[in-house]
Amino acid sequence: MSLSRRSILAGAAASTLAMPAIAQTRNISFTLSWLAQGSSCFPYIGRAKGFFKSRGFDLTISRGFGSLPAAQAIGAGKFDFGLVIASPTILLVGKGLPLAGIATVDYDGMMGVAVLADSPIKSPKELAGKKIDTVVASAESPLFPAYAKLAGFDLASVEMINTDPNSKERLLIGKQVDAMTGLAWGDLAVLLSQGIEAHWFLYSSVGLPGYGQAVVTTQAMVDKDPGLCAAVTEGLMESLAFTLTNPEETQDLFFKAVPELVLNRAAQDFQRIGMALYRIAIAQKPAQEHGLGWGDPAVYDTMTDLMMKYASGPDVKRPAVESWYTNRFAGTVKLSPAQWDAVGKGLTEYKSYFS
Repeated sequence: MSLSRRSILAGAAASTLAMPAIAQTRNISFTLSWLAQGSSCFPYIGRAKGFFKSRGFDLTISRGFGSLPAAQAIGAGKFDFGLVIASPTILLVGKGLPLAGIATVDYDGMMGVAVLADSPIKSPKELAGKKIDTVVASAESPLFPAYAKLAGFDLASVEMINTDPNSKERLLIGKQVDAMTGLAWGDLAVLLSQGIEAHWFLYSSVGLPGYGQAVVTTQAMVDKDPGLCAAVTEGLMESLAFTLTNPEETQDLFFKAVPELVLNRAAQDFQRIGMALYRIAIAQKPAQEHGLGWGDPAVYDTMTDLMMKYASGPDVKRPAVESWYTNRFAGTVKLSPAQWDAVGKGLTEYKSYFS
């Protein structure tokens, strides 16, 4: 019986590590965009390694229920900081929510289309005339028309099947659809962890920009406590650097921090593969040239145009990038060229799944 991402992670919620009390350590509330998984392991690593305590704060990490609710909760003051996918953040800022992005976590949201390895579909253009399932609330779904245009196939010829997160992998595995849209660091990890070989057509491969998660807080936090914003950003980026350079220890620490994730072998494989796929999304040119956390304002500007065209409503006013995103606190944590080279060599196996 095939597993969905939700069933693999069922019952898993963020847990806290028992840490000794340290005078003057400030406790910060932090929300993930979803359940704890490979793409959100690094806050747990920072807590386990003491990267936060050394900077005078610690995180209470809570699971999320999607990027949109997570961003709304941050804007409402329920959390101090959190991880949120950039595209819904742009929409909420356009609706007037006073959010602030202070670091770019990954440089490719890994939005794309999956086909089984034995599928006759070998290129994006061959998606024309096919049946594709999608979760309309997922970040990649609204941008599929833009992908179709850039990839060179007729959107009108495609039969889109709206489904839910529990069903989309099952429909693909059962060959009830020809392909599915999704985010590779989660959805492709589900397939591979079950021994299902698949291939992923990335939106970014046809020139569609799409950063993934960002560290998000409120404009009020940036204005009143820039020192905390700098400390949180630097601590999280040091944690991210550790996950890149120490993948095996990262896995061990993550499973110790959130032991309920280790439900069975498939769940362990899902987390291990998810962490590897997510490292691909981080190990990109902007981080290598400018340091971890730095995001290109031009990319965010293009993303804003796309969201306005394909995903916004009449109540959304186009936000200027500088009104919500800043590199003020980013780029202080850097890997050496040798370290980046080692990271790249460790990801060769997984890069073969993408085009």
